[in-house]
Amino acid sequence: MNTASYTTEAIQDAIAQGAITEAYQADPQQVIVALNQLRATEVTSYLPYKQHASMAVSLFAPGLKDDFEAHATLELQHADVLAQRIQQLGGVPISSPVEIAAQAATVGVRPEQGPTRREMIIENLMLERQQVAAYTTFVRELGERDPTTRRLLLEILAETERHASERADYLKSTTDVRP
Repeated sequence: MNTASYTTEAIQDAIAQGAITEAYQADPQQVIVALNQLRATEVTSYLPYKQHASMAVSLFAPGLKDDFEAHATLELQHADVLAQRIQQLGGVPISSPVEIAAQAATVGVRPEQGPTRREMIIENLMLERQQVAAYTTFVRELGERDPTTRRLLLEILAETERHASERADYLKSTTDVRP
């Protein structure tokens, strides 16, 4: 294809709009705001998982430390995926710790640190459930207006639901023991 067949205006518009075309039906700025909120929940959820990994030294649950570490890593991977999509839509992923905490709090996500293994897992379960609710709400609001973002959100939602289920299953089979 010969670039000479495009007008200077069309090329400048394509450069300015990037991935956003006439077929895109969502408001990119609203999507960016919502994605930054979700990204903030992922970064905020990383913190308790990482803290719990540091505290999980019990012989009663030797694999728990590794499980907490793996979940912490997944939370940051989700945050990175959301940051990439924010950038594709022409936005800037939030990075200020103060702004991240404020954005996460708007959807009810606040890290907690319980003293026992059971309390840690309860906190993780509650964080995962809050994220499930936030993702589900935004997926419904977005509808089919942005298929790429919707697909990314559904992938993260499926993993988050699995994490919540794993936390709940673990709690069904344990008793309250110090980590």
